[in-house]
Amino acid sequence: MGPQEVALGAGILLIVIWLAYRLYTSQSFTKEGFASVATSESHSLVMYYADWCGHCQRTKPEFAKLGSTMTIGEKLVKIVSVNADKDPEALKGKEIRGYPTIHLYGPKGNLVQEYSGERNKTGFEQFLNQHVN
Repeated sequence: MGPQEVALGAGILLIVIWLAYRLYTSQSFTKEGFASVATSESHSLVMYYADWCGHCQRTKPEFAKLGSTMTIGEKLVKIVSVNADKDPEALKGKEIRGYPTIHLYGPKGNLVQEYSGERNKTGFEQFLNQHVN
């Protein structure tokens, strides 16, 4: 095995590791994962989306820029995405009229506010700064 094959193998291995990490740290939650977020002691900003939705496809990258958590003042906010097609149970009891729907939940899982602003990182940050008290 020559140096080119070794380099190619190492490059492929790094790509596989990076993809595995991205999947592991993805913001998608199952119903059980969402339930633990909704009952935590922190706020949660949740985007309900569907893969087939064009608006969702444009919003998801901006939403992902927030990361998995943010700190507003001294309060932790969890950032969560819920795929409505893969986890329809997570939508039960929620007022989801279209996609994407973005809700801010309080520390006990109560709905604080539905997001209706610009669907970009700056808009999401301004919303959180305004509504996380």
